[in-house]
Amino acid sequence: MFETPKAVKVYSLLDPSTKIWVCSGDLREEAALISYVYTLTGPRRPKPSVEPEFTIYKNLRPWKKLNIPSFVVVKEGDSLIGAPIIVWNGKKSLQGDVPWGHQIVGKIASQTSATEYEFVLDTEALDLAKKQAAEKVQVLADRKKSPIVETPPPPKIEPPTIVDGYPADYTGDPFTRTTDGHYVGNDGFIVPKNFDEFYERFPKYVMAWVKKRLNRYAVDDDVEDWTQDLLIHMKFLPLVSKHRLPGANGREQGCGDVIETFNPIQQYGASEQRFRYYINFCLANKFNTIQTKRLKNPVCRSGNVQFGAAAATDTEWDYLGKDDEFIHSHSTVLAASAEKNRKQHNDRLFTNQFKRYVRKTDPIVYPAIEALEATGPLSDAAAYIGVSEQEFSRLRTRLKQLAECFTSKSTVPKQRRPYKKRTTPMEETS
Repeated sequence: MFETPKAVKVYSLLDPSTKIWVCSGDLREEAALISYVYTLTGPRRPKPSVEPEFTIYKNLRPWKKLNIPSFVVVKEGDSLIGAPIIVWNGKKSLQGDVPWGHQIVGKIASQTSATEYEFVLDTEALDLAKKQAAEKVQVLADRKKSPIVETPPPPKIEPPTIVDGYPADYTGDPFTRTTDGHYVGNDGFIVPKNFDEFYERFPKYVMAWVKKRLNRYAVDDDVEDWTQDLLIHMKFLPLVSKHRLPGANGREQGCGDVIETFNPIQQYGASEQRFRYYINFCLANKFNTIQTKRLKNPVCRSGNVQFGAAAATDTEWDYLGKDDEFIHSHSTVLAASAEKNRKQHNDRLFTNQFKRYVRKTDPIVYPAIEALEATGPLSDAAAYIGVSEQEFSRLRTRLKQLAECFTSKSTVPKQRRPYKKRTTPMEETS
């Protein structure tokens, strides 16, 4: 059974001209009005073209270059009496229920003038809001002075000592190996020994890589799914992998995960840059493999639509088969593709009609069309038909004139004669 979508209220700031003053004793603050717009029942906000009466963009446009006051008044009805006053953070529109996690510092009690209202002040709530705002400002200032960088401490290991030397043909960066099996690069970076150690030191590495690859700014279902798939790939090598054989990569029992397959000899070093390149290379390979398989699966293709739909009745579910006409009329993908093909066909017919029109009215200019279709720059087009750039520019101007006459169905004017450069008597004698 389908679940009924949850109804969510959408609120928006009103026009800046509706700002009011709220007063309580010596306190006098400017406040903006925020009002209920509509109830959202779907996963996305409706577009203004679909529901123009619910648009909120007309009210938000004047706020583009204005500062939003620190207080807002929630206007639920025609009167503001009893409306809550909320400490605001500058957001212009939001969804949910009042007060959206903000602090209510009072309620409107009475109206003293057209733009001034008295309110009952909750001093404790106001002090708490000011304290939270001050703490937030302090945190932002501390972050700006010393940005927090996630650098987990490396594991405690023994001092690096070289266990075995480099191969004779090795030309990479120098590195060392400790007695417990850790590689240490020339920059002091300690390579994780296995996946468990890697995940303990860099728990969000794979998720950050997925968000960057998918171009997402927040963690959603797709990011979580891809992250879990790639973590499983990094944690467990395939059973038939050659790296599981005893002695692989210098390990007696073989390798059990992708981190253990890191070989500083093949990667020309064990620095942090070399290690991250190897991890990103392994993640990209697995990502491309999974994505290729999904594209081959008809169920996962975005352009495919199903030929049937389930419709609910009062007593049972009926399966209704749909024909090709229904699919084409209700599929946005097929509709966009058909519209694109139709436009290309119409453009091709329009171009052919214009060519016939030019060949009939002024055949001397027709070679310029072929030159423009075959080449790109003006100089190449002029060389294509064997004329100078000045002469080709004259032909192109004539083409524009013919195009205007073709679209407006007006009479074609007579072509002007080529311009002859004037010569002085001295140039004639020389």
